[in-house]
Amino acid sequence: MNRRVGVALVALAVSAGLVLSACDGGEDPTDPPTSETSETSESATPTETETADPTDVPTQPEVEAPTPADEALVDDHVGAIWAVRYFLDLYAYMRQTGDTGQFDAMSASECQFCASAVERATAIHEDDGWVEGGEIVFDVHGATAEYPTDEEPNYLVRFSLTQEPQTITRGDGSIDEVDSASGNGVVALQFVNGRFVVFGVNLE
Repeated sequence: MNRRVGVALVALAVSAGLVLSACDGGEDPTDPPTSETSETSESATPTETETADPTDVPTQPEVEAPTPADEALVDDHVGAIWAVRYFLDLYAYMRQTGDTGQFDAMSASECQFCASAVERATAIHEDDGWVEGGEIVFDVHGATAEYPTDEEPNYLVRFSLTQEPQTITRGDGSIDEVDSASGNGVVALQFVNGRFVVFGVNLE
């Protein structure tokens, strides 16, 4: 297994610096087989020796799509905060399932973070992998939002967050375990045609 520590969302894109480890718990191959071992090997059928335990094969769990709170549909500072809550839920859901539709629909074309996040999630699932965990936790009541101005057309939502541990299963069978991480974030978003759209994300 691979283990790495990520910093909130940004660190999930980092693939370098992984430490690989393996252990072999079998007998010393130089030991001669005993008579009992020889008899067992001769009597065993190919099915008995080659069939893997199906419980050892990881499978992708089903994940329910998030839904926005009613507050996230209101054009004010409270709505902007709840919209960010929904956006981060969509981020985790996209990585877990490979379904980019809702996250992409909430992302403006100008949002480079959004485009990169979609690309990375797609790459994991196109390679027959998936993600478990990694939900983003933050207190909406502790977040702040600045109203748009003539100089700054976006709501700016500032908050502290923690990303829960996650497991990334790759198509080749390898597994990355990502530890929980905490940081601060700023999301720029606008209320466009009756809904919030994210124009930029800065996480550190």
